[in-house]
Amino acid sequence: MKSFGLSFAPIVWILFLTPALAADVEHSSLVEVETAYALKGRGRQKQEVVWRPEWIVRFESGARLTLIGKGRLDAKDELEPGKPDQPFRARLTRKSFLTDHAELELREFYLDHYVGDVFVRLGKQQIVWGQADGLRVLDVLNPLSYREFILPDIEHRRIPLWSALAEVPLNDWTAQVVWTPDATVTESTLPGATYSLIPDPFGGQGRLEAKRPDSLTKSDFGLKLSTFHQGWDLSLNYLYHTIDDPLIRFDSSQQLTTADYNRSHLVGGTASKPFGDITFRSEVGVESEKQSVSYLTGKVNKTEVASYVLGVDYSGINDWFISAQFFQTYRFSADWEDSFREQLTLLVRRDALNNALLLETLVIYDLNDRDSIVQLEVKYSVSTNVVLRIGADIFLGNQAGTFGQFKNESRLFAGFTLSL
Repeated sequence: MKSFGLSFAPIVWILFLTPALAADVEHSSLVEVETAYALKGRGRQKQEVVWRPEWIVRFESGARLTLIGKGRLDAKDELEPGKPDQPFRARLTRKSFLTDHAELELREFYLDHYVGDVFVRLGKQQIVWGQADGLRVLDVLNPLSYREFILPDIEHRRIPLWSALAEVPLNDWTAQVVWTPDATVTESTLPGATYSLIPDPFGGQGRLEAKRPDSLTKSDFGLKLSTFHQGWDLSLNYLYHTIDDPLIRFDSSQQLTTADYNRSHLVGGTASKPFGDITFRSEVGVESEKQSVSYLTGKVNKTEVASYVLGVDYSGINDWFISAQFFQTYRFSADWEDSFREQLTLLVRRDALNNALLLETLVIYDLNDRDSIVQLEVKYSVSTNVVLRIGADIFLGNQAGTFGQFKNESRLFAGFTLSL
């Protein structure tokens, strides 16, 4: 329970100490109730209640402190069974599992303040780079949780990290400097979970070791320069970081699964501009080194990797929004048998009944594996603080592919959100 005390001491501090120091304290909460039912006979995937409280404390100095928590109660315990060891998270970023079905997490906890013209944010936070929706090229400062694969909104899948951020105005440019001394990496659920991405060749008898870098000695450093020029939103980005996606290796003699990581320099940029009802978006990034295992030879390759996204958004029809993207990754190594990876996305959104009703369809298609995911959702605002939602997440195509491997986990879901 030591991690519980470390994670939630700030809540106690805010509730009991800051009222005497603060000019204003605001509180709001979201309560989300949702059930999901798998279509292939596995029954309910989840039956959960999630509480998302938020406190904002404003001080007379102009500083602002934000705390966002999360509590989850899942009656099924299929998505993250038991009390996992959380090998992918640094100690101060871990969740607290009270039981197999209940968990608490300090999601975000940061202080905002201006020092002259320089904006500073310190604490546990999400830092978002890039122009792409869902597909990550430059938006890699925060790792992801794959508890429900890629099904939830990315804001809820990002793992906030302990970081320092400063934004410095430079004439027509803004420089954003980032330091992240938090070695948490992308969190794949362990073997046995519904959406596990880690093979289990040892039938549940093996062990997993995540060789994450040290949080302080292997910190991430980033610099982003952004400007607005002749209608274009432009940025230049640099990040020295740990590649969050691991190289997975198996040692049969020790029944050991190892998740290994490497450091890399990421250089890239973004450009977007509206042309009437159409907005063009682009994003490109090049990693100096990324490890991968050849499926043909078993050899570990280290190569430069380039990725880019081209996107077009259209809003020329009343109450409709349509967005399409093309994503491509290229590995420079000649030893890699699948140098190009390509995906297409299509998002269609329709508002109706004076914005009380929202209908949304998202399709992601992998051109290499010829598999896809289709997400359908309907939201209805009963009142200003109650939203009903129903939908489906459907996996199609090659069962050896990124999406097709979860074909048997296609599901229906329903729930509601209550704002307090």
